[in-house]
Amino acid sequence: MLRLVDIRKSYRVGPTTREVLQGIDLEVGAGDLISIMGASGSGKTTLMNLIGLLDRPTSGACFLNERDVSGLADDELSTLRNAHVGFVFQSFHLLPRLTALENVCLPLVYQGLRRMEMQQRAHAMLTRVGMADWGQQRPGQLSGGQKQRVAIARSLVTEPTLLLADEPTGALDADTAAEVMALLLELNEQQGVTILIITHDPLVARRCKRRLRIHRGTLLETEHRAASVHSGQPTRSGPEATAAPADAQP
Repeated sequence: MLRLVDIRKSYRVGPTTREVLQGIDLEVGAGDLISIMGASGSGKTTLMNLIGLLDRPTSGACFLNERDVSGLADDELSTLRNAHVGFVFQSFHLLPRLTALENVCLPLVYQGLRRMEMQQRAHAMLTRVGMADWGQQRPGQLSGGQKQRVAIARSLVTEPTLLLADEPTGALDADTAAEVMALLLELNEQQGVTILIITHDPLVARRCKRRLRIHRGTLLETEHRAASVHSGQPTRSGPEATAAPADAQP
């Protein structure tokens, strides 16, 4: 479903060039549940932006459903992103003036749907995440866990190929974080949603089928508990390694 081949990303910082990603290889199959951990500045956000079609690599190729999207124009990337990628963020990014239902409708506006159809789909998605009775509430009237459930509903309303969750439990207390993680596990295990989680929390990482760590711009697979759906065999991401370096362990 998603394949990265020798992805490199560098930035100019004054007179020097900083190489953030140094030859990333990654395959994501349908139904995968993957965590990526790493220290601050290791390239996690840069990698997520590339996977989420928010940025382009300096070199290498990114294939989404067998299509090389590395060199597409901004409008083409935007169209693909809206159709195939859902985002969940630590700070929710809900618009405070809109109701929960209206927030979930937002991604559908760009698909040109009629108002009633948008509302029906948004309500169905709120029901799916246990928020059917809260559709007319604004974000300021919701708890942190409820806001994240609404954000998850918004990310899934377009039925994306891939859900990217950036620190989805980072702003929540332990009990609420556990509830949100349980919802993500249910979406993956019972409904087949493909999820990639960027996290600092080793407890979140350990709940995932595949655990990756980004270390000095290189991606290491530290654990793979389930075979890839599309290949039937475990795969390695980046350099071959049965364990990350000592300073890179979760």
